[in-house]
Amino acid sequence: MKYFVIEDDELSSCGEETIYVFEHSKGKNSYDTIKTLEDFAATCQFIERRNTHWFWYKGKHVKDMPIWEFEQKFRAEQEELKTISQEEFTELRNRYAPLIKPIEFPIKGIRIAHAYEPEWNDEFFVMETEESYFSVYWFTTA
Repeated sequence: MKYFVIEDDELSSCGEETIYVFEHSKGKNSYDTIKTLEDFAATCQFIERRNTHWFWYKGKHVKDMPIWEFEQKFRAEQEELKTISQEEFTELRNRYAPLIKPIEFPIKGIRIAHAYEPEWNDEFFVMETEESYFSVYWFTTA
C-alpha cells in the first residue's frame, strides 16, 4: 500500500487542511491482507490514526498495546460501508482531483462508499476499481 499526506494551511480559510490519499494494487499474493474494500478501509483508518494519534495519548489511562492489536481494534469497530451514488462520486471527484494532483484520481469504480458517517467536516471515502483500491480522507483542524 502507498499513501500520501498533503497538508496545507492555504487550501482552507478556516484552518489547516489535511488530505490522505491511499492506493493499493490488487495483489495475487496469498500474503496480502487486503482482500476486500472493507479490509482496505480499515487499513486506511489504522494508518491515519497511527500517524496522527499514536504518540499523543501516552497518559496513565491509556492501555499500551502492540501495533497489530491496535489495527485489529479498528477492524472490530469499523462501521458498515455506505455506498454512494455516481452523482455523489462525481461531485467528490471534481472537488478533490485538483487538490491531489499529480496523483491520478480514478474515473470509474466498481464500488464506491463512505468508510464511515462523516463527522464534523471530514470526508472519508473508499473505492474499488478493476486494478486497485483508492481512498481520500480529508479533514481540517478547525
